[in-house]
Amino acid sequence: MKAPTRTSLVLSALAALLPLCAHAAEPSEARVIVKLKASSPLKQIQAAGRVETLGTRLGLTAHMLSQPGRDLHVMRASGLSSEALAARLARDADVEYAVPDRIKKISALPNDPLFGFQWYLQAPDTTRLAATNAQAAWDLTRGSSAVVVAVVDSGVRLDHEDLAPRLVAGYDFITDNLNANDGQSGRDADPSDPGDYVSLADRSNPALIALCGTLSTQASSWHGTQVAGILSAETNNSRGIAGMGGATRIQPVRVLGKCGGFDSDIIAGMRWAAGLAVPGVPTNPTPARVINLSLAGAGSCSAAYRSAIAEIRAAGTLIVAAAGNESGAVDEPANCPGVLAVAGIRHVGTKVGYSSHGIEVGISAPAGNCVNIQAGQPCLFPLVTLTNQGSTSPAGNTYTGTGDSTVGTSFAAPLVAGTAALMLAANPALTETDVSRFIKSSATPFPLDNTLPTCPITSADGQCNCTTTTCGAGMLNTVGAVSAAAAAAITDPVAKISVSASPMAGTPITLDSTGSTVSSGATLVGWKWTQLSGPGTGSFSADNVASPSFTAPVAGTYVLSLTVTDDSGRQGTNQVTVEVQVAATKSSGGGGAMDPGSLGVLLCLAILTAKRRFFRH
Repeated sequence: MKAPTRTSLVLSALAALLPLCAHAAEPSEARVIVKLKASSPLKQIQAAGRVETLGTRLGLTAHMLSQPGRDLHVMRASGLSSEALAARLARDADVEYAVPDRIKKISALPNDPLFGFQWYLQAPDTTRLAATNAQAAWDLTRGSSAVVVAVVDSGVRLDHEDLAPRLVAGYDFITDNLNANDGQSGRDADPSDPGDYVSLADRSNPALIALCGTLSTQASSWHGTQVAGILSAETNNSRGIAGMGGATRIQPVRVLGKCGGFDSDIIAGMRWAAGLAVPGVPTNPTPARVINLSLAGAGSCSAAYRSAIAEIRAAGTLIVAAAGNESGAVDEPANCPGVLAVAGIRHVGTKVGYSSHGIEVGISAPAGNCVNIQAGQPCLFPLVTLTNQGSTSPAGNTYTGTGDSTVGTSFAAPLVAGTAALMLAANPALTETDVSRFIKSSATPFPLDNTLPTCPITSADGQCNCTTTTCGAGMLNTVGAVSAAAAAAITDPVAKISVSASPMAGTPITLDSTGSTVSSGATLVGWKWTQLSGPGTGSFSADNVASPSFTAPVAGTYVLSLTVTDDSGRQGTNQVTVEVQVAATKSSGGGGAMDPGSLGVLLCLAILTAKRRFFRH
């Protein structure tokens, strides 16, 4: 017999380990529902004995857990999966069927009676490609009352039964009494909506005309209440509708009145909502993580908005804004840098005719469309929400329906803001940049309708096929965004520094930070190099790049520091100690400096030569 080779010994060892590996990979316990055939002789013994017998046939120790029915048995056995046990039992002559005893969980489908009309929150299908699938996201999180979204709008009806439980204290920032229409003087702590109607008497009021300009007669819109309802109406309360944000709380910030809203009031309301100081107004006790702006006006982004938005983002608050309903360029403030602008799409995913569009758009969401526009016909795809019955002052609270054309990018924005709130509930560590990034990266690609032109070219009714340069990253996918947020491991960046070999005084030393790491999906956007200590003050070729050089004036020990910043504002800092050597010098003859060893050899030679001369004489 041949002696075993090294290869055969290794293979034998692996073969012996395979059963152990397989056992380690499988669940420790199987659980299966088994039904015996009507003709099985096992039915003549007790139920527990039947299960034990079946297990013995398979070489397993099995136990019965329960009997769901007369011929049904729940079997438990160790050492294999439920699927494997069911498959083996199914081959037994006495078994009619065997299936895994799986776990079912509560579905998050709400019991709100109007939820069936909220097509935009349901799973998408071939006729409603733009639906956001929020109902699947609710299986991941029901939202959190710790997350506050500010609705900077016309105020809300504080007494609406489907909204009141979701409200936190807000504020009224309308400065002009005529515009406010609330009988109070200037800004106050009451953000309730008294109505923004314009009557015939208003149109002839010189003071109001001087303030607002030309006015058109209109009934009260209850716009803020409608926006807040889409965002976070109380869900699963057997009443009305379901809000996108689940348990998310709403902070009403009133900035729109009869005229609309002045930029100064809107900016003050935005800043206060984010927890920033506004002179003459108490500090916001519950700063918002998200601000919803379902308001817009023509024009480019002004310096005032740019400045306020930069402050708000620095405070960690995401700003979501409607792109506008003008069919053309994106309106202010949605066109401002740092704002997540939302365009409107139809139920089938193409740009809805009235929606503004352009490079500033970050994401698209359902905005409502009626399809048929004949008078007296119901609107087929509105966004059902909360409202009030009063045409001027408040009356009974109610809901919109198919008889109401609740459409507009004003209603697409709160779908995105509500999604952001769910993401923050699933992962509170997210920054506003993280939230925006995940909403975009999880978006569903736009569909293609061969009968329509491609945006920015539009059909006669304003429709077009969206692209990523006209309608943002894609269609809002709420469950995708929440899943990405929940799975994200959010960490600070780690700064790593390497230094060129043999640093010498007076010679540029190469520094390299390209090995620094960030969270998945994040990007480094900032570097700051500083000298912490050393025998002299060195200089960087640049202190704000990834790989600068550093020149030390004299030899010695230098400590350098690097702080890196990612696109979410997170920072990481590291230090490196650099031992700088004396610079090499050259002799006047152009040769190198003589080292001590060489000098010693020359001295010895000189002494020996002198001795020889002495003894000769």
